[in-house]
Amino acid sequence: MSRPPDSGRLDLGELFHRAQQEMLAQLAMGGLIEHGPTAGAATERHWIALFERYLPKRYRASSAFVIDSRGNRSRQIDIAIYDHFYSPLLFPQESAVHIPAESVYAVFEVKPSMSRPLVRDAAAKVASVRALHRTSATVISAGKRCSAVRPNPILGGLLAASSVWSEATFAANITPAVTENKKHGQLDLGCCLEHGAFEYGRSVRVSLPEESLIFFILRLLERLRAMGTAPAVDWTQYGRSLRSFRKHQCR
Repeated sequence: MSRPPDSGRLDLGELFHRAQQEMLAQLAMGGLIEHGPTAGAATERHWIALFERYLPKRYRASSAFVIDSRGNRSRQIDIAIYDHFYSPLLFPQESAVHIPAESVYAVFEVKPSMSRPLVRDAAAKVASVRALHRTSATVISAGKRCSAVRPNPILGGLLAASSVWSEATFAANITPAVTENKKHGQLDLGCCLEHGAFEYGRSVRVSLPEESLIFFILRLLERLRAMGTAPAVDWTQYGRSLRSFRKHQCR
């Protein structure tokens, strides 16, 4: 078996292109083997595996519900990216993980294809998470007490293998589909493996089709880096649902 050279240059674009083709092949194979709800779950697993491959270990990705200290719960989220080091999961069940809203960095809807109605549905899922209340507590860092930080906006997006549009018309159609969702429902990032990835900031940027995966991964990494560390959860706020906590606070 030949070994890779010890030195030289790597064609990063080609490596990401091959990873994109591998992802498309896995999704196609899953579509042939799985049917109905199991096909959707298999697609989510492929995307989760992709995140586990590329994201730093401080993050974890999982299908989940997101909850807050007031007892509110989001719609079921296909993939939530959340803090792995400091934030415990609440009520971890095999069927559904429940994540404190403070721990969440990003949420993504996963579909086999992108279309304007599915963009709207993804926006509604994202909005159900952003509407949740998030606490923030003081922390001790290097022996010093640091003030509670203001939580950053949670990123939202849509992931798919293809779209109802053609490669030539994808950018022209995804732009109005994304920009019509305002406030809590804004989609920040999306990846259509066959036709291109998008990022929405002041305007919508759309990648070339052959660079959709690398564009999406690199922009997601940059957006996560800019968010810093998730705020510390104020667990006393979650404890207010317990009589013991309320009794203690009344003294």
